[in-house]
Amino acid sequence: MITPEEIVKRGERKFYAVLREWLSGASFSPIEIPVGALSKNLTERRQQIDGLRDQSKEVCGIGYSLEWETVNMQALGKQTVPRYAIIANMEDYLALIRKRIVFDQFVADVFKIRQKFPVLETWIHARPQDVIEHHGKWHDLLVVCDYFVKNPSPNVYIRELPILVHTKFIEINNHVLRDLLDTLLPPDTINREAMDFNQRFGLKDKPALVRLRLLEEQLDWQYGIQVDDLSLPVDQIAYLLAHHIRPKHVIIVENLINFLTLPKIANAVGLFGGGFAVHLLGDVGWLLNCNVIYWGDMDAHGFEILSDLRGLFPNTISVMMDQQTFDLYSDYVGRGVGSRSERFGNLTELESQLAQEIVEQGLRLEQEHIPQIYAITRLKELLASGNR
Repeated sequence: MITPEEIVKRGERKFYAVLREWLSGASFSPIEIPVGALSKNLTERRQQIDGLRDQSKEVCGIGYSLEWETVNMQALGKQTVPRYAIIANMEDYLALIRKRIVFDQFVADVFKIRQKFPVLETWIHARPQDVIEHHGKWHDLLVVCDYFVKNPSPNVYIRELPILVHTKFIEINNHVLRDLLDTLLPPDTINREAMDFNQRFGLKDKPALVRLRLLEEQLDWQYGIQVDDLSLPVDQIAYLLAHHIRPKHVIIVENLINFLTLPKIANAVGLFGGGFAVHLLGDVGWLLNCNVIYWGDMDAHGFEILSDLRGLFPNTISVMMDQQTFDLYSDYVGRGVGSRSERFGNLTELESQLAQEIVEQGLRLEQEHIPQIYAITRLKELLASGNR
């Protein structure tokens, strides 16, 4: 037999359905909950019935009512027993599940949203839990939405938005704001491929930095600036390479220590890949005029980066990502992570063979295990050969 606590839990599970019913303007649909079978033990049955009655509307004045039925029981004769707990109206329902205050707040917030943006009606029906979760924030949420509706893709930093809403508020609530703006803004003003809030809605984001080492200290001998290690936005790196440095060789390295220990090389610079910077280099068009040399780990990820880089710059060659190096330092080969994508379409035949072997066997040779003397020798041999 059901207990008063279980009746409350069943009512709570229907809360969002009740809210959607209210949103649609329909009257409250009474909820009937079967009481279930009573105990055959007379004492226990009486306790069960008394427990239900004591928490019912008959005693408490609000909540569920009991629907009774007279049955003929073989041992006891006619008995009046409860068959259903019935929640008849919204007042009883909200009192039972203790959601009166939450419901009133929901109603007030829905009024605000409907008044400002009637087009969000479908969103409200789909996400009543979000309306409730963000109670107390709807004034500011609607202020932010109103600005973007009037100024789509504003191309400013969040901090520069001319609204009386704190920057942190937007950052903390960007998930619900994303849902709202996806509904409110014209499709052509949304970058739907971008998951990042700033990129998706046309805000400026902090620039991604690329780290550069000048292996011939070019700024020193050209301009007297004793700086040879810089981290700059991609567009500034592109300008510096194209208009001031104009290197013949660009060596892209994934491991930071190996990047920092690149030797002095005439007319050359080093770029730190770090697992992601390679994908920022598409805008550095000057690299098409250089010998682009890539040195990464010999694993699935390293060969994918090499392939992606060569897709951007067909003049890319690899160094120390070959069978000779792999075999020479096989004692340092460890377990690698497999690749689901295997983006190897731009590898040479020999590179592809090695990459497939490494992926199939789940192997990895990290470039940090390559001795410095060997690395410098291979780099200088490559540059001396004039091989592109």
